Amino acid sequence: MAPADAVIDRVRVERLDESGAGPWKAGDSRFAIVVEASGVTGVFAPVDELPAVLVATRLGQSALGHPVADHTGLLRRLLAGLGPHAAGLGRWAVGALDCAVWDLHGRLADLPVAALLSDRPAPRVPVYASWLSLDLASTSAPESVKATADAGFAFTKWALRGAEAAEMALLAERAAKWAGDSVAVDALGAWGHLRTMEVAPLLTPETVRWVEDPLPRTDQAAYRQLRRQTEGLRVAFGERLSHAEDAKALLEHCRPEAFTFDAVWCGGITEAQGWLGAAHDAKVPVHLHGRAFLPAVHLAAAFPDAAGAVEYQVVWEPRRQRALCGTLRPDGGHVALPDRPGLGMEVRR
Repeated sequence: MAPADAVIDRVRVERLDESGAGPWKAGDSRFAIVVEASGVTGVFAPVDELPAVLVATRLGQSALGHPVADHTGLLRRLLAGLGPHAAGLGRWAVGALDCAVWDLHGRLADLPVAALLSDRPAPRVPVYASWLSLDLASTSAPESVKATADAGFAFTKWALRGAEAAEMALLAERAAKWAGDSVAVDALGAWGHLRTMEVAPLLTPETVRWVEDPLPRTDQAAYRQLRRQTEGLRVAFGERLSHAEDAKALLEHCRPEAFTFDAVWCGGITEAQGWLGAAHDAKVPVHLHGRAFLPAVHLAAAFPDAAGAVEYQVVWEPRRQRALCGTLRPDGGHVALPDRPGLGMEVRR
């Protein structure tokens, strides 16, 4: 059956097999979202328990009978069904289901998702490395930073939190020296206005590409105030946003150095296309968040003029890929776009 004629027959949630994807540790994602149409199955995994439960108990039923190829209509239906709960966890659950439907669409069409999004997707996608669990003050940090940078990534990103302003600036400077290039810094929403104002004058563009999520909330008023108080500070944000209107307003009025939204947390591949377009119109570089690595690779391949290097989480992503049969690993700072139908990676089930 042609994708245009297929409708979603079944949606279910499956627990991943620990013998293949485990052994589990705290924080591991342990579920798969599965959709079926015309005897063909699409899957997205791994998914955390809470969004998986929301798909199993509410969203999956809403998707039944909907045309597989009508992604925009399905997105509207799912968000309408969530009502006032469509932010945060709701968007995450919608995004996971959306990605599973895109995988199904690609399998029905016998095309990679990127080829459904674009007539000429890029065969390879640049990636940058992040290692947010590494303590830059540890004795192993110089060797770890250098080894990561030497792997050929576009650049690297490291976490800075819980230290005095001068110490954080010094650690950022050292990380850039060890990497042999400027680095991105992730504040993980922990700095706040006062700490960011203290650190900002101590950072130079030669050392720090951007400071990501310095504030606990990503809203226009907070970042406009920060921009007035810290002239010249390069900031990045995006992964905590849930609404397109908020994203567009922040892009227009706060002008980040990088827009780092997540392809699943924002509502899925369907929604992400609009966010990429808004960033492109605002001339803001996009570096997709690494939590949804496989969908991000397809989006970046389909829209290389809008999306730059995708985040590759060097510690966490290999753990997540244990849920897949095969791996999608960087080589020389790039990953190859999977050429198989759908998202291109089989899920261990």
